[in-house]
Amino acid sequence: MKAGYTALREEAEVERLLAPNLADFVRTHRTAPRYPDHPRGLSRPALAGLCDVSASYIAQIEQREKTAPSPEVVDAIARALRLTPAERQHMHNLAAPKTPGPRTHTPMPVARMRELISDDLRAAGDGLIPHLSGYVDERWNVLWANEAYDRAFPRLSEVENILIWFFLVPESRRVMIEWEDEARLTVNWFRWHMGRYQNPQWALDLLDRLSSCEPFRAMYLAERVDFERHQPLMHLREPVTRKPYSVRVRITDVPSVDAPFQWFIGMREAFSGPTNSPAD
Repeated sequence: MKAGYTALREEAEVERLLAPNLADFVRTHRTAPRYPDHPRGLSRPALAGLCDVSASYIAQIEQREKTAPSPEVVDAIARALRLTPAERQHMHNLAAPKTPGPRTHTPMPVARMRELISDDLRAAGDGLIPHLSGYVDERWNVLWANEAYDRAFPRLSEVENILIWFFLVPESRRVMIEWEDEARLTVNWFRWHMGRYQNPQWALDLLDRLSSCEPFRAMYLAERVDFERHQPLMHLREPVTRKPYSVRVRITDVPSVDAPFQWFIGMREAFSGPTNSPAD
């Protein structure tokens, strides 16, 4: 473990985190408290009654005996559990038959994607200084970033991956004012992509690397998914002066580039975040 990284649990104590699967997803959402009527969540018979299936059928799903229920059953369970649209789609992804195809593809290597960052794309990013600009892939690897982006997220260029930066680099908590919210959103995105591509090796490798980190475990085991920001503002502190500021985030496809990476743009503006955030 590199010096300066956040403390991890002893390897002997770590229970390996599982890839997203339908059984854990349904069980976690079924047993989540639902106040005031179901403070302990729904029983299997209660959920089955809402879905017009048997309690034994729900048990078979949760015990991994049925891994690919029909789309109609998935929709019925999603309605009964009051899932968000993203969670409903994630559940469909998890229930899809595991067959070869684009959803199990091996992604383009990071080195190859970096070769696609042309001089024109670099110039476009540099031209936005003092605003933040960088190119990131869907695995949260930073492919290239301008100086303002590098300065805003200290040591991210060293570790390269945004998930690793959030959970294993202490500087992330010092500059990210709403660290918990931003970290949770990143985890929820990660879970979405794992299910979307049916648990590719790159995601399993990241999961193994982060399994020892308690905050990551808690967020990951909540079984929540998202694939977009719900508000555009991110609130940061200057690494040296600690002065707070806000950035208006836009994540967009890269013009004229047919590759699985996107353009992160953060337009700096006056701080408009929480006034009661701690100084450190």
